[in-house]
Amino acid sequence: MDAPGSFSARKAAPPDDLNIEVRGVGPLRFPVPDEQARQLCEIGRPARYGRGELTLLDRRVRDTWEIPSSRVRIDKRRWNKTLVPILDALRDDLGLPSGCRLEAELHAMLVYARGQFFLPHKDSEKHDEMIGTLVVTLPGRFTGGTLVVEHEGQRATYRGSKAVLSFVAFYADCRHEVKPVKSGHRIVLTYNLLLRRNDSEPAPSDVPPEVAEELARLLQEHFAAPPPPRWRGDRAAGEPPSRLVYLLDHEYTQRGLHWVRLKGRDAGRVALLRDTARRVGCDAVLALAKVHETWSTIESDYEDRWYGRRRSGTWSEWDDDPEGADLDDHEVDELIEQNVELECWMEPSAAPRVRPLALSVPNSEVCATTPSDRLKPYASEYEGNMGNYGNTLDRWYRRGAVFLWPRAKAFAVRAEADPAWALASISTRLRAAEIADARQMAASLTPFWATAAPAGQTSRFVGTALRVAGGLDEPALASMLLAPFAAEALGRAHAAPLAALVERYGEWFLASLLETWSGRRQQWSAPGTTRAEWVASLPRLCDALCSRGPSGTAAALVLVQDSARRLRAAVTQALAVRAPSRRNQAFGELAEPLAAVLHSVALLDATELRDELIGFCQAGGDELVTCLVQALRAATALAPELRGAAGFDVLASHCADRLAARLSLPQRERGDWAIEPPGGCACELCGVLSGFLCDRAAQVFEWPLAEQSRRHVHATIDAAELPVLHQTRRRGRPYTLVLTKTDALFETERRERASDDADAAWLAAAWGSRSRDPGRRRR
Repeated sequence: MDAPGSFSARKAAPPDDLNIEVRGVGPLRFPVPDEQARQLCEIGRPARYGRGELTLLDRRVRDTWEIPSSRVRIDKRRWNKTLVPILDALRDDLGLPSGCRLEAELHAMLVYARGQFFLPHKDSEKHDEMIGTLVVTLPGRFTGGTLVVEHEGQRATYRGSKAVLSFVAFYADCRHEVKPVKSGHRIVLTYNLLLRRNDSEPAPSDVPPEVAEELARLLQEHFAAPPPPRWRGDRAAGEPPSRLVYLLDHEYTQRGLHWVRLKGRDAGRVALLRDTARRVGCDAVLALAKVHETWSTIESDYEDRWYGRRRSGTWSEWDDDPEGADLDDHEVDELIEQNVELECWMEPSAAPRVRPLALSVPNSEVCATTPSDRLKPYASEYEGNMGNYGNTLDRWYRRGAVFLWPRAKAFAVRAEADPAWALASISTRLRAAEIADARQMAASLTPFWATAAPAGQTSRFVGTALRVAGGLDEPALASMLLAPFAAEALGRAHAAPLAALVERYGEWFLASLLETWSGRRQQWSAPGTTRAEWVASLPRLCDALCSRGPSGTAAALVLVQDSARRLRAAVTQALAVRAPSRRNQAFGELAEPLAAVLHSVALLDATELRDELIGFCQAGGDELVTCLVQALRAATALAPELRGAAGFDVLASHCADRLAARLSLPQRERGDWAIEPPGGCACELCGVLSGFLCDRAAQVFEWPLAEQSRRHVHATIDAAELPVLHQTRRRGRPYTLVLTKTDALFETERRERASDDADAAWLAAAWGSRSRDPGRRRR
């Protein structure tokens, strides 16, 4: 049952008790004479407006004069004789509980001269207890300037009076505007409406028993009946829902989210819902929800048939078009999709506070008295007909919500919303030696932990997860808890719990966990850091682990072995890249990780693993030399004994030998146009191409080819970045593909030789490696 009340309300009163004086103008007379109104305009300043965190001045949006409250002096004792009773009456009209009171905090005086206006907008809540705005229009002779307030598809219009004060109150989330003044001056006082209440709990609902009984039955039925399957094989369909989100009619801010600051009909509905939830064994909290709906639209027969996207929103969200407030005017047909995400909630605790979260809620667990399409979206986007898709309208809303769940499922529901809280709760049970309870709590996380946990991968969160996983003394539960993470989340701060984990479960457990992480994350990346960056920091983690004793050393060895395996795979993948620029870029990104892995091997004295890595690097051939030299540059700061233990001196000697061999070859003669063919394709076309590339004397080749064949040759040349220009001469049939070897062939080899000379000289200076007499080179 809804409590009586509206989104806006109006009262009127004589101005007898309003004794107001403005510095620079003097005491105001009523109705305000034109002479005083013009004086107010002269001392006023152009009013600004808010857009997000910004305060802007744009007369296309808001055109009015503002007199700050510091220049306005009101006899409050006398004024309260009128204002306080008016506020009590407005409280009732707005549907607010009788146990609270409204207070009005003066914000500013505004003067609208002829032609001035304020486009549709919503007021920001400037105070934790602010729920709305009060506009007091002073008696005056003016036309136009109508105040229009909208909510839930309803509209209320309010005009001023020549003889009496007009008091209009409305909730802060109501969209409203001031129409242009046609003549005279519209003068108003604007107040922030604050909701005050002595107690922190909402008043109990006052509804007939049969209504409460029916609601209790519906709640019990919701939590007992499994939802229908959303698709074939939907695993969630067999389980009754564990949550219910009831969307409120009004928007709220995080600052204003509280049981005793609910607006209008929300207050009565929430009181009933909360009381009933307690009766049937459910918990209830307040939350803020973001609703995204996608609608099909009815295509117009006129100029709206166009292609592309079109965005709109309230003026406070526009970039540069203040006249776009009514772009969301398409006629919707059917709701295609709805997504609801809870963005924050008022934490259910003895000292509740609003905390952010990101919890997506399925439609089967969402309900509302007022559907979102009856409200005004804060943003919308129309996509025109794109042939086989489009002609849709996306709308986004922000709504308050009540979040309910059965008390028996409280831990799992709260854990999905706040994974850090869940780990802390399990950790508390473990410290109290309540192992069975801790395992039961951890097991309840299984259905959703894989999707809930990754959002909280801070260092502290990962450390808690590692400690809890070890404390459970149950390998299956420990694997489930740690599976959503990644090796890149591990750092020096996790050395102690990692060592304890290996001591508890053995090296096989960490190796299996790393395999799980590797399979789930194919790319070298993770939240907060790249894989290459993490491997580069591996020696510091290994050093911290070794200080934790044998179990820490064992954990470090497992991490290094896994990193070496993945490093070899990445190098092999880079060697297979045909384009030299991309291959060199990949090698450049792998140089520092390679140096870090060898450094870590030296710290662990893992000679067998070191020899495997050195042998792998030596087998990479000339293509890998540049990468190895960069790795050697990264290792120059190491102590001499670590260099030797890591095998860097062997790599330095290998690189010096390879560079000397390359530099000993004679340089290419000017008329030598031979190019090494790219591998990878053995087709007839690539055979002919290879013949041309290997021909030392041929610079130009004219080749009649059909279109498909030309494309293949184009792709082969571009993929290998060959110094060959390919053009099509479009005469005759088939067209002729003209291939021309360019001078880039000679320039590239000159650059490569200069780079080899520099690397050989650096190796000799930094590592004592001798390069052979370079001689002359030819490739």
